[in-house]
Amino acid sequence: MSTTVDLAVATRPSDADAVPGLIEDLTSLNRNWKGDDEETRHKMVVKARSLLQSLMTPREQMLQHTWADPGLDAALLTGVDVGLWKLMVKNGVDAVHKVDHLARSLGMDPELLGRLLRHVCAMGHLVEVAQDEYKLTNFTKSMSLDVIGDGYVCLLGGLGRSPNDFYKFLRDTNWQNPVDASHTAFHASYNSDEPNCMVYLGSIGMGAQMNHHMGGYRQGRLPWHHPKIYPVEQELFPGADASSDAPLVVDVAGGLGHDIDEFKRNYPNHPGKLILQDRPVVIEDAKDIDPSIQRMPHDFLTEQPIKGARAYFMHSILHDWPDDVCQKILARLAEAMKPGYSKLLIFECVISRTGAYWEATAGDMLMMTQLSACERTEDQWHQLIEGSGLGLKIVKFWSSGLSAVENVIECELA
Repeated sequence: MSTTVDLAVATRPSDADAVPGLIEDLTSLNRNWKGDDEETRHKMVVKARSLLQSLMTPREQMLQHTWADPGLDAALLTGVDVGLWKLMVKNGVDAVHKVDHLARSLGMDPELLGRLLRHVCAMGHLVEVAQDEYKLTNFTKSMSLDVIGDGYVCLLGGLGRSPNDFYKFLRDTNWQNPVDASHTAFHASYNSDEPNCMVYLGSIGMGAQMNHHMGGYRQGRLPWHHPKIYPVEQELFPGADASSDAPLVVDVAGGLGHDIDEFKRNYPNHPGKLILQDRPVVIEDAKDIDPSIQRMPHDFLTEQPIKGARAYFMHSILHDWPDDVCQKILARLAEAMKPGYSKLLIFECVISRTGAYWEATAGDMLMMTQLSACERTEDQWHQLIEGSGLGLKIVKFWSSGLSAVENVIECELA
């Protein structure tokens, strides 16, 4: 068995033998693909990426990771910050945009802007019409939307050092799996005393951008209450107290109310009332939701004020925290639940034991490098909920069968 790698390996296609089979697989998937078939599209994306990686040499992949991708991020983020993408859309979504005209409007050096757009184009995100003349692609059109563009501002501009410095953090912590929410790679990278990166973003004026990103990353996904995931009309409404003041769903740490407001729109005749909870500073900004939804300031580490609700709902909350903090959050909810009536509905990623989907593993890396937290496998969810002595049990993992959609983890008192 060889213990060295010949340098020639780095300059040849990574897996030329796999190329014909991958092309056949893509062709076969394409024949059966219909526009609304998301799972087939996901499989095609994975196959296409494998095809590209097989064709590229390791040297090219190294340059993409260390030169091309950081350069693209720099150009995209600059475009958001200076208002470039919004300006291009304003000037005409499908128009031809000249660099000198754009630079004049933005007050930028045209040579600088030309270099930035040239790289964005070379990476496939603009269409080159002539020298220094470009048309937007659907991706760069979407960069004008706050729910897309602001993710670059907060995650790359606000927190970008954390993943880059993660190896240093691991070195200093003796290569242990990060589980301390008060000592994270974020804290080390930014020398910050803030409780976590989310509070830090608010302190530097990026809270709105983070809220936009939180509303953006879930776009195009099925909501938790969709009949393909969790059929509320069969599982939640029957047996629920129909009194107007009876709490039906308490959206714990529900942010600006995206989930609870969508629930209200889709089920306007639901029994009982809906309640949105979050920190006071967040609740103050939750203005664009149905007025019938009660807005309530609440810290989920303190006693839950709403007792005996039909359902306590959390979306992408527990993945922000290591197990010890999650146990405290869950304990407060278990204390408030009514035996035989209340449900705990957790809408989160459940990582597959094998063949994990890239969005799930990417989320896990984000949680690890910023919060010392994690996305969890089914086994880890059982351990957290049932193995922590909280008196909770998992009833069922409700899944749509789509790789990119979270599961509803239905729990009740044991």
